[in-house]
Amino acid sequence: MEQEHLTTNRWAMTPRAILLAIAILFASILASDAPPGPTVHAQAQTQSQDAGLARSSTFSEARLGARCLPCHDKIVTSFALNIHGKTKNSLVTERAMACESCHGNSDQHRVSLAAADTVNPAKLTSAKADESCLACHSRDLRRNDWHAGKHDRSDMSCLSCHSMHNAKSPERMLARQTVEDTCLRCHNEERKALFQRSTHLFRTESNHMKVSCTSCHNPHGGEGRKMLVADTTNGLCYQCHAERRGPFLWEHAPVQENCLACHSPHGSNNAKLLRARSHQLCQQCHLNLIVRHQAVASFDVFALDRGCVNCHNQIHGSNHPAGRQFTR
Repeated sequence: MEQEHLTTNRWAMTPRAILLAIAILFASILASDAPPGPTVHAQAQTQSQDAGLARSSTFSEARLGARCLPCHDKIVTSFALNIHGKTKNSLVTERAMACESCHGNSDQHRVSLAAADTVNPAKLTSAKADESCLACHSRDLRRNDWHAGKHDRSDMSCLSCHSMHNAKSPERMLARQTVEDTCLRCHNEERKALFQRSTHLFRTESNHMKVSCTSCHNPHGGEGRKMLVADTTNGLCYQCHAERRGPFLWEHAPVQENCLACHSPHGSNNAKLLRARSHQLCQQCHLNLIVRHQAVASFDVFALDRGCVNCHNQIHGSNHPAGRQFTR
């Protein structure tokens, strides 16, 4: 009887053992299907990436003027579209332009909202305003001669011609629409050259200036007199008129000395930019030759057609053995 009771208890325990085994097996299957936990290295890498993104986002916002945007919406928006604001696309260091690049630290200005707590280059002296611009632009060779140049000595600054936030010419951020409008604002004596018979300041069919003021002059300073882009006047003229350079077998001395002896570079009411009509220009030096050219039938051969150059058309110089008189 006792033997039968023990056997019954042993078989009664069997279902519990089976259930326990099934539970253990099911738990092991779930554990094997669960994704592995992150390693310490992966966690550190993720945190580093998050920190880098945060720093990049903060730097980008500061560069785009996010802290100035609430009060200066239009200025900040236009700044992002001009050539200075676009440096964010090509420069990823502190060289990228920001509001603070010209206006200084704005922390105190953001609290007080006082104009005195920020830098406004337009209200600085010419020398101080130039320092702000040349901090970046001094690397440009065309601006190396600004100091002590004609414009600098006239107490002009970069902002006399350029506008950072209200430029009318996006190409060079000019305060006027064109280079000519900018220059002629001060150089009124040259304005008439645009409307004279012969002029260097001519336009194409699309009304674009083919030769402009900056073709000959460097407004930021030049190597020669009158802020020319070349060392000498003749050197500048020969850049376009190379056929006049020479050397010639027979040379015309005034031509070799200075082109401006006969020509007015900005404009003239006479052909070929001459300072006077052809025969009158020649007579300024060759008045003694009038006797050799007597009037014929009441006409002075000096005044016929093109005057002296009717015969002496090689006036800039001649390589012909018989070209001493610069004739044909």
